[in-house]
Amino acid sequence: MHFIEKLRCPITKNGLELIEKDKFSDYDLPKDYKKFGNLTIGLVDNSKQYFFPIFEDIIILHTHYAVYIGKNKDLREDLSFDKKRVFDYYNEVNYKVKDSLKIYEDSSKWVDFREVSEKYLNNSFTKSSRFYPNQGDYILDIASGPIGLTEYLSLSDGYNYRVCVDISINALIQAKMNIAKASKKGIYICGDITNIPIQDNSVDTVLSQHTLYHIPKNSQKKAVNEMYRVAKLDSKIVIIYSWFYHSWFMNITLNVLQLYRILRHFAGKLYVRILKSKPRLYFYPHSPRWFKKNFEFSEDIEFYCWRSTNKYFLDVYIHKWFFGQKILARLTKIEDKYSKFMSKFGEYPAIVITKRK
Repeated sequence: MHFIEKLRCPITKNGLELIEKDKFSDYDLPKDYKKFGNLTIGLVDNSKQYFFPIFEDIIILHTHYAVYIGKNKDLREDLSFDKKRVFDYYNEVNYKVKDSLKIYEDSSKWVDFREVSEKYLNNSFTKSSRFYPNQGDYILDIASGPIGLTEYLSLSDGYNYRVCVDISINALIQAKMNIAKASKKGIYICGDITNIPIQDNSVDTVLSQHTLYHIPKNSQKKAVNEMYRVAKLDSKIVIIYSWFYHSWFMNITLNVLQLYRILRHFAGKLYVRILKSKPRLYFYPHSPRWFKKNFEFSEDIEFYCWRSTNKYFLDVYIHKWFFGQKILARLTKIEDKYSKFMSKFGEYPAIVITKRK
């Protein structure tokens, strides 16, 4: 609970006070708080307007779950259509066990788990740590998900605490179990990447993997600025992103398949707005130029290659019977040697920001 002094109310931006159950009656809490079960502890913002529950060691600081205890107008706004899509998707997705750890049930849609691709993918899974210091007190894993891969767990090696922030309480429960199995220390917060409930200049490193492009396109700038805000001076912010149809490597090699994916992508956007359906994951990729033009700190943004290919490329071109492992070994060397070029030519860049302001 020592991290509470670094937290802030996502609605009022005030600091937060810890209260025990025997003090709940002093704050005139409505019956809403009981939906979280038998609570023994919670947080109240300093202006005494909002109550936030803590259960299973997960600090609930998402505006959606706040309990209003003020006397004036509740300042919360409803989630936008696209933001609610992402919120609902990750709160309804199921999990499965892989290598004794919990991962998203739909992981196989995005990750090639075949043996022929294993070494190549594992190399990318650990690559984020190349771009930030190898030790510190707090590494913020924003939109952490369940952290269900051994390689992902290793990304916090050298840090005292991994601060996991995610919109899904279920994902944080899985992350807590996975981190405990790895004998590491974690802090778990249900929160929003566009409104991170942490004070300015609080964490040593910020890591965001495969999340930013699921944020509505007009909110992605706000999310990056939030990551920048909570990072300490001279620290690193590392964002693993996807260029999708901005990747010429994938456009050229996948050709008709890539065209199909692009058409399906835009058709899907229309579909979810016209028809009521189960939650579908939002996706919007900005270009490299957008990152270099839209921030006060754009001169401190660099691009490196995280991985140049996607699952579709691997499914089409990489096979054990066709020298698949040798092709990927060669591609790994190219990605490392020409990292900055491949970061824009390929699919997945590591966007590295140094906080100097």
